[in-house]
Amino acid sequence: MRPEVSRIVRAAVALLRCDVAVLHTDGHMVLAAADGLRAEETARRLADPIEALALGYRSQLSVPLWRDGHRVGALAVLGRNERAFDDADIALLRALAARLNRGPRSIH
Repeated sequence: MRPEVSRIVRAAVALLRCDVAVLHTDGHMVLAAADGLRAEETARRLADPIEALALGYRSQLSVPLWRDGHRVGALAVLGRNERAFDDADIALLRALAARLNRGPRSIH
């Protein structure tokens, strides 16, 4: 996976003021956190909204990743506090997701 991918996932956490971001695509997952995560909080568990809720996350915003007109994954941010995301938040996460598909090798 390109180093830029991790930077984009970390940027999602910082710019959207969330606790965690998870990128899930083509069987690969990338996790970025504002602070340390407990060992049981893996990217795979956080990618499942029911598991994330059980782990104490109360807000989530997720956008799909597209390649050649097909959905190939998702980029999500999660927070421990309840929060309503607005149109600007959605636009920002979509813009970050779009950056993941730029470049010669896309996400990988």
